[in-house]
Amino acid sequence: MLKWITLSIISFTSLSFAAAPGNYYQLRSKVQSTSAKAIQAWVNGLVTESAPSRMIGLPGHEKAKSWLLSTISKLDKRQTGKLTSVSFEPDTEEAARFYQKDFDDKVAGKIPTNNPDYHRYLTFTNYMKAKAAELKIHKGENIIWEKAGLNPNKILVVTAHYDTVSQDPQSLMINVKDPMPGANYNASGVAVALGIINLLSDIDLNYSVQVVFLDWQGIGFLGSFHHAKDLRKSGKEIMGVVNLEMLGQDTSFFDKKKMIGNMSVYIRKNADEEKLVKKMEIAGAQMTSKIAFEMKDIGFENSDNIRYQEENIPTLTYSQNWEEDFNPKFFQTKQDTPETLNHETLYKAYQFIGGGVAATLLDIVK
Repeated sequence: MLKWITLSIISFTSLSFAAAPGNYYQLRSKVQSTSAKAIQAWVNGLVTESAPSRMIGLPGHEKAKSWLLSTISKLDKRQTGKLTSVSFEPDTEEAARFYQKDFDDKVAGKIPTNNPDYHRYLTFTNYMKAKAAELKIHKGENIIWEKAGLNPNKILVVTAHYDTVSQDPQSLMINVKDPMPGANYNASGVAVALGIINLLSDIDLNYSVQVVFLDWQGIGFLGSFHHAKDLRKSGKEIMGVVNLEMLGQDTSFFDKKKMIGNMSVYIRKNADEEKLVKKMEIAGAQMTSKIAFEMKDIGFENSDNIRYQEENIPTLTYSQNWEEDFNPKFFQTKQDTPETLNHETLYKAYQFIGGGVAATLLDIVK
């Protein structure tokens, strides 16, 4: 059963908002009012406050929640949005089903049973099912900031998970005792989402927006599993979900093309997702020309997008270039620190995505 804890409730019609940008030039100025230093400070703040790890069940996980609630409240001082903490009972049976299906689809019948990889993936599957059951005593908390638009029943959603998990790259087992700063995974996405709240908090919107900080991503994507079902049941017209995952990894050294600023946006071969990503791309390119998110319609299975797509909700995942610039040394390890991020790229990602989100909510097309 879900438990809703409302932290601040306001009458959306009783407040006086600042004039909304009416064109790309005005929007670009508004987007830039959130500085690169602010984005970097939010990354550092979350990592520092939740050290050494934000894994479910550890003290840092609880500290991360408190830090997020406090930070969002400070950003939206006039309480133009409703800040809510949604508690949920983790559906660990769903987690078990998820891991078993993943094994059945990708390993069973495809890798010989006498192959060491078969037994490694089988061990991992059984381990994660057991780990989910073990962690069931810890309720999940999705933190949601929602602001109503002039058309309150049409909504765009922005998501970023805030929990972390550290896994051994060979055995795939979780290293509970290992430090996991999670600067890229996923304080980077959280920081961009906070920037979007800062951007939208004091202007009128044509449509409603939810900015959601998801829990239980590291175990079966259960935070997004619960939120996606709530979103579908809301009865609102869902414009789409913009999912933020690992936006601070960008190098020329590891990059196969030796380039900076070539990131990715992952979608399915889906007309609604293609339409939304093109709208975001046109607006984002007007905010900054120093970053590009290449559209890849290959699907994506490493983030919360899958749970929304299960509910047939159009979902875009903005992330690093996993195919050409993926650095396993920093992925889910103790070396994922703020110092390893490309903070210039992260800020450009905020400008691009924040501008795209705002333009979509304001119907800005020129």
